[in-house]
Formats: sequence, structure tokens, C-alpha cells
Amino acid sequence: MNAPAPTSGNRPVLLLAALCLLGWLACALLPRLLQALGITDYGQWYLDSYAVLAASDAVRAGVSPDAANPLDPLLRNHKYSDWWFGLRWMGLTRESNFLLGTSWVAAFALAAWLTLKPRNFREAGWLAVLLLSPPVLLGINRANNDLVIFTLLAVCGAAAAVPAWPRQALALCALALATGLKFYPAPAALAFLWVRPVRRAPWATLVAVLVGALVLASVWPQIARGQFPVDSTMHTLGAPLLGRELGWSDAASLLVSVVGCTLGAVALVASRCTAGLASQGLLRERLLAAVGAIVLLACFAAGVSYAYRWIFALWLALWLWRRAEEFGGSARARWTVRAGLGLLLFGFWSDGLLCLVVNRLLPSQPQTAIDALQVSWRLWTQPLHWILMILLAGWLLEGALATGREWRASRVAC
Repeated sequence: MNAPAPTSGNRPVLLLAALCLLGWLACALLPRLLQALGITDYGQWYLDSYAVLAASDAVRAGVSPDAANPLDPLLRNHKYSDWWFGLRWMGLTRESNFLLGTSWVAAFALAAWLTLKPRNFREAGWLAVLLLSPPVLLGINRANNDLVIFTLLAVCGAAAAVPAWPRQALALCALALATGLKFYPAPAALAFLWVRPVRRAPWATLVAVLVGALVLASVWPQIARGQFPVDSTMHTLGAPLLGRELGWSDAASLLVSVVGCTLGAVALVASRCTAGLASQGLLRERLLAAVGAIVLLACFAAGVSYAYRWIFALWLALWLWRRAEEFGGSARARWTVRAGLGLLLFGFWSDGLLCLVVNRLLPSQPQTAIDALQVSWRLWTQPLHWILMILLAGWLLEGALATGREWRASRVAC
């Protein structure tokens, strides 16, 4: 199928930005919209950026970052590395929360609009549906620092796609900073396998892995802070959500998800369900999609996270959309692309739509009935999340193998 003609100028990007701003402002001015979607703000916007500033203020006052923080409304201890305490060197305190939270949201918005950059109004509409979804609204409402990580990984992926050494160095710096701030971006080092020219890919990947490993080693004593339990509830993401309902421990869910995704990826590649996809699209599109897919897959396997982790699937969503319109490969490969698009849409919106139905049509249900409904919902929906993760693993494996084949061919040509 031929791709639709791009719309002239920057009008699709401007339309996307306008739709996002209107939707986000509507949620700010009409809190009931968020409540209907199952998003609770505890009476305060930017609660997560406030927690970071409160932790910085508490450390300044002599409180251990590992202790319950009396300055935080929810008494949370600091969940991240000590790198965040650098905010106090900038003179930021809890009174700066509106400024800090708004700057994080603005950075996320600009990073999303500039790296996604729709070419026509259909793409702008598709991306707007995702950027106005409950996981994104949750991240914005809380001003969660995943917005900062998204921005840094956007810089990493976009810079790594440019062959010039200064851009490659910038990509490594962005990866290092993201890893030091929140640990889980470290696996994104593997996305450097998508760097071109291909002769540079192995060395770039090796350097990226070493950088990530060194940063993790420097913050190793603080990593345990990020390993806190998240209950099985709405607006969450992770392999244990299904495993817990089946009686597995979270560690068993990790093992099953790693083995299952690996075997599924091998099966997809062997059956040629991913054939030809790895080389499709512009290099920057492919590299950013790989960054997002790797991070999302790692977070899914590692444990239960809050739903704003879906923001890292935005680059993948654009890449898949364009493959659905442009890819002329086998029927099986085209089917996986369309399935991936549908499953992504489901992942972004399913929990929010269930909350909307329950809050509008079943508002007086007892909590026991709501809890039972959530269990049934997870048993029916989580297998779809697992299928999506297996597809991600298959696309990533195909991309890694394609890099290997291309690298060997370049060596023979030399």
C-alpha cells in the first residue's frame, strides 16, 4: 500500500499540539474528567514532582532519604537515586513545585511533538488519541519524573540516529543521565544496535552498555529504593499482574515473562512474521521505536509499574502506524503490525474506559464487587498485554539479527 501524501508545512504538528493542549487543559479545569477515568489526584496536581522536591528538602534538614518523609503528603520515602538532590543546588524547594512540574510537562510535550512529528492529519489524530489517553494524563497530572526520562531518551534516540560523533556523544550522555536518575533506562543501551553506518553499531552498542553499567554501579546502593511494591489495581502495567492472579510470585512472573518473550520472539522470527520490518522507516523512527520498545519490555518483565510507563510506546505507535500504511511485506508480517497497533490502543485506553463505565453506569457498586470485577478484568486483558510484549520482543530480535546480517555483509565487502 502506498503511503498517503504528506500534508504541507507543519500543520499536522500544530494540530497535534493544539489537540493535546486543549485536552490537557480541559482535564485541569474539569477534574471530574480525570476522576471518571479512574485518575485520583489526592487534591493536588504535580504530586510526584512535589515528592522529589520534598525529599530534597528533607535531606537538607537531616532526614534520611530512605525514611518516611514527613514533608510529603503521602509520607513517601525517596524512591530514586541521590542524583535528584541536585535540584537543591538549583535553589528549588517545595515552593517551586508548580514551576518544576510545569517545566517537566512542557519538556515532555515538546519532546513528544518534535520526535513524533506527524506527516499528515491522520497521523496527528492517531497520536492525539494516545497523548490524551489515561496513562499520559496520569503522568501529566502527577508530573511524574518518567516525563523527564522520556525527554532524555528522546534526545538519546534522535541524537544516536545522526552519524556525527558529537551527536553520538550527546546520545550517550542522555542515556547516562536517564539511567542515573531512574535506573530502568539502562537496557535502552541495546538500541544502539540500530545505529548506522552499520560498521559503527557494535562499537556504539558496546560503549553504551559500558556507560550504562558504570552509571548503575555508581548508584548501586540506591537501586533498592526503586524496587517498591505496586499493588494490582487499575492503571498499572507489568507481567506480575497476571502472575499474581495465577498464584505466582513476582520472581516467577519475571522468569516466565523473560522465557516466554524470548521463545515467542524466536518463533515470530522463525515463522517470518517479522520479515522485512527491521529495515522499514527512517533511521530515527526505527531507533526511537527500538528505545521505547526495549524500555517498555524491560519494565513489563521487571515488575508492576504505574501506567504512565506506556508513554515509551509512543514512538513505537508511530512506527507501526507508518508500517501499516507503507509496508508491502508478507501477509503474516502485515498482520503482526496491525495486531500491534490494536494492542497498543488497547493498552493505552482499556483501564480508563473500564473506569469510565464503572464510574458512570455503576457508581453505587460495593467495593467487594469492584474488586471482583478488577480481578476478572485482569484475567481477561493481561494475556493481550503479554501478546503485545511478545510482538515487541520479536520485532527487536528481528532488528538485532538484521544488524548482524548487515554488519557481516559490510565486512565481506571490505
